[in-house]
Amino acid sequence: MPLLSRIVENEEAEYDGLLTPAEADWVELQPLLLKNGYHLRPRYHPNWKPSWRRLWNFFYKDMWKCPDRIGLRRWNLIDAVRAHDGKRVVIKRVIVEDDNIGILKYLNQPEMLKDPRNNTVPLLDVISVPKPPGSKETALIVMPILYPFFSFMYPFHHAKEVVYAMEQLLLGVQFLHEHYIAHRDACVFNFMMDPTNIIPTGAHHQDDRLQPDGKTRIQFRDRCSVGPIKSYMIDYEFADFFPPGNTLCIGRYGQEKDVPEMSLTEPYDPFKLDVYQLGGVARMLIEEYEGLDFLVPIRDAMMHPDPTQRLTITESLSLFRNTISSLDAEFLSQSIQMKFRMSMSNPDALPPPTSPLPEIRKGFWKFCSRV
Repeated sequence: MPLLSRIVENEEAEYDGLLTPAEADWVELQPLLLKNGYHLRPRYHPNWKPSWRRLWNFFYKDMWKCPDRIGLRRWNLIDAVRAHDGKRVVIKRVIVEDDNIGILKYLNQPEMLKDPRNNTVPLLDVISVPKPPGSKETALIVMPILYPFFSFMYPFHHAKEVVYAMEQLLLGVQFLHEHYIAHRDACVFNFMMDPTNIIPTGAHHQDDRLQPDGKTRIQFRDRCSVGPIKSYMIDYEFADFFPPGNTLCIGRYGQEKDVPEMSLTEPYDPFKLDVYQLGGVARMLIEEYEGLDFLVPIRDAMMHPDPTQRLTITESLSLFRNTISSLDAEFLSQSIQMKFRMSMSNPDALPPPTSPLPEIRKGFWKFCSRV
């Protein structure tokens, strides 16, 4: 079947399992990735044909039961397997001048990795992409497959799990600031976790309800039963160096749109921006879970509307640790649960929260109710 006949011309049409234009770009990159030792799923091989359309296929006539129907969540991210050791990885296509590969390389230097606070996503490989005339230089960066820090599929179950995770995030941002780096998008969807111990079978990168085979439901282990879970920070395209004496910048909005001082024209302190954004993570946790009200003073101090009155990251970490030290082990071991448990059959029953997640939450359950 010719490639163009497998491309969905109207991307807003109901999903039919065929390749989108964005996916067709990855088909073109498949030979380059194979040459560099990375195997894409069969869906992205040049000779792929949908399994549910094959005449001889008596087992997978229903497209939704076919593993090769699973496409991409984001046009610039794809999962792969590293040939020499079978490690599952994620590959991101980036514009070299815009995506701060230099900062990622710097933070992944052996000397930088010796500091346990460094939770920068590991950079496993960088592959140059041939540059067409008149276009910007792009590259493919290879990273391990991680799991979202905030997940409706795998919520936190104990207060101490949240405490350990938040401390890692604070330490990670402190590490960046000590090296004069501001992330400038230190928001909830840029924090991930290592799923190795909690999901032993692994999860499909494009459908985290399923195992890598695209068919079998994943099974979770309780965080408390497997020990500390390592957290990571991703997406450094807004990050930059701000050496002493040059600590102001302008513009470039991240996920958190309500930062009081954010401006495209008036200079602001990017380090105080990181603190505000990380305070937004605490706010989200408080609003989404019962039993985390002890984070309220930390949230309020980190999200002070006046950046000159807002804590530094080190002061935030100190306040966090002082707050946690006043809580006993029994309290931290208590169970917590998400405040809003919507019925799968009635996702519109969810009352509107003030966090930035209502539409994401509603969309998630609506998606689950269809599959």
